[in-house]
This record gives sequence, structure tokens and C-alpha cells, in this order.
Amino acid sequence: MTAPHLLIAGAGIGGLTAALSLARRGIASTVIEKRTGFGETGAGLQITPNSGRVLDALDRALPLKRVGVSSHGLTVRRWRDGRSIVEMPADAARQPTPFRLLSRIDLHTILLDATRAMPNIRFIVGRGVEDVRQDEAGVTVALTGQNGGERLQGLGLIGADGLWSRVRSLAGDEAAPAFTGYEAWRTMIPTASAPHLAGEKPGVTLHLGPRRHAVHYPVSSGRQINLVVLRQAQEAREGWSREGRRVALREHLAEAAPALRQLADAAPGWQVWSLFDRKPAAMAKGRIALLGDAAHPVLPFLAQGASLAIEDAGVLARLLAEHLAQEGAAGVPAALAAYAAARAQRVARVQETSRENGRTFHLGWPWSIGRDLVLKRLGPDGMSSRYGWLYDWRDAA
Repeated sequence: MTAPHLLIAGAGIGGLTAALSLARRGIASTVIEKRTGFGETGAGLQITPNSGRVLDALDRALPLKRVGVSSHGLTVRRWRDGRSIVEMPADAARQPTPFRLLSRIDLHTILLDATRAMPNIRFIVGRGVEDVRQDEAGVTVALTGQNGGERLQGLGLIGADGLWSRVRSLAGDEAAPAFTGYEAWRTMIPTASAPHLAGEKPGVTLHLGPRRHAVHYPVSSGRQINLVVLRQAQEAREGWSREGRRVALREHLAEAAPALRQLADAAPGWQVWSLFDRKPAAMAKGRIALLGDAAHPVLPFLAQGASLAIEDAGVLARLLAEHLAQEGAAGVPAALAAYAAARAQRVARVQETSRENGRTFHLGWPWSIGRDLVLKRLGPDGMSSRYGWLYDWRDAA
């Protein structure tokens, strides 16, 4: 492959966005994926305007429109009776980039198709990063897998390999993620199986209860509904997902509003994730950079996990292109250091805001009464202003 050439560990949403962003700037990459295929697990996700602008700049607006749903806003409801606490309509005048609701596999497929069409992106699957060495000229990465002795060289290594990142460990941060005491139950429900929601405008609905919450929204061009239920758990299990027993969740939802119970009863099955948290990493060390969950996993209380990875990828690609143009291969460490400096404050704020939301969402009586009064007092305008710093973000370029 022609230089300049970067190595990317991980073919998830962050890794593919990084590869595509680099390729569009004339920078080649090899994407290393330890799984043997590219099928993306998970359910739904929200692509808010901050990350949507990055994808639109990569000419992904039309394919996203074909498979996504534009959200009309957020409705927050009480767990027991379903009564509305506050609504936050989408403000098209302030945010012309839409709030997009997508299935994770649809977004992953869009990015995978785009990267496969680029001649300067190469894929290696079924192998993972075992070790990395860096010097003044670049990095040498040793891979695991059938060809255990295989080595790759590049100007730098980007770790986009998720919460249990091997690259993060190789960069010197071996502290394990910490279990939060919560687990997420996720499912996809055919919209035809939920006729009681037929009259609602497409948007995000959040149900708040003591030590629990649920969120649902339409995806896949409105053909499916993504439902996630958060609950406390006594023990953690590593790994992305496991099958959940329907009877356990039915007991958990026994005191939920009828509409939420009815939606959950229509679920064809459940996948369960234990939720882990981790402090932000040093996002760059020499010629190694981290992005997305490898650098700063975000708990699902702000809907920013995928968005933050997409932001990271856009900023990293821009700074690499700028420094390579000015300094050549020698400029890679400076580019990665500039990336870490540019992202540190924002990712830490997003992480902490998500944690705060989790604590607020799960308040029990009587503290929940105060929370609900505050949300009502904020109203739609106050809610929009409260998160302006998040959704108004644009890259410095």
C-alpha cells in the first residue's frame, strides 16, 4: 500500500469512520478485526447532530436517510403510570442536522460499504493485535491468529477496539473496567407488533423509575422498535451479550405503565449486557492513539457512545492530514498529541454527564418528585439549552 499508512485495530463504528475519514484525505489504512466477520451486534443507537455532521461530511446523509428515522424529539415519562414529565421537540431551526434513530447494524453496514469501496483501505479479519513496538519511523504490530508470526508496519496505530481494548493495555493502561451494578436488556420489536404506538410521532421515549429506566424509539425506516430496559444486577458477566430470560424481565416490569409492559411483551427475545465503566485514557502515546470506547466508554444514559467515537475519528483524521502535509511521517506523534489535547475536556464532560444522568434517572421516592419538578420547570426550551453544548459541537476545521 502507498504511504502514508496507518493501522487501525477494530472494525466497529469508530474504526470504520476513522478509516473512511483518513481515506477521504488520501491516507491509507489497514483495519484489523479479530472477529472472523463484520456482523455488528447490538440493537439501536442515536446519531445526534454533533456526530451526524461528521457522517454528512463523508457523504453518508443519503444512505442514512434511507435506513434511519428522523426523531421528532424526546418524551420523558414516569415509570408507574406513563404520565409525561417533559418533552423536548427536535428544533430544526437550531439543529438542521437531524437527530437520527438507527439500528446499529444498519449504520455499520453503511460504513462498511463505504470503506470497501475505497482502494486505500485494506481489511484483515480473524486476527487481533498481540503486541506493538514503535520507533522514530513508525510502529510494528504483531498479530494473533492462524499466522501468529505475521507483522504489519505503519506510521501509527489507532486503537478502536472497544471497552476491553488490547491497544489500551499495550499503551500502558491495564486498569480493568469496573462493573456499574446495572445491566441492559435490549430487543428489537416489529412495529406491527406494537399497534398501541401507531399514533405517536417518531421519537425517543424515556421511562424513569427507581433504580431502573427504559428507552424506546423506531429504527430501520420505522419497521422496528428498539427497546432497552436498564435494571440492577448482582453480578457482572464479561462479553458483549447473552440471552435473557423473559420471565425475569416480566417481573422487573410488573409495576411499569401498561404501554411499556405491552411493548415489552411483544419482544421476540432479549439480549443482556452487563454495564462497565472506565476512566478516560491518555488518548495518545507516541504513535499510538485511542478512540471511542477504547479511550472513554460512555454509559448509555446520554446516547453518545457511537457519537463520541465518530467525533473522535473525524478530529483524528483531520489532524493527521494536517501534520502529515506539513511535517511528513515525523509529524504523526505531534498529530496524535494534538488530537488527545483537543478531545480530553469534551470526552470527560460527556462521560461525567452520562453518569450524572444515570443517577438522576434512577432516583427513588421522594427524591424523584424533586427531579420531576425540575424537569417540568425546565420545559422544552430549558432542556434544549441544557444540552446545547453537546449537540452544537463542530470540529474546529
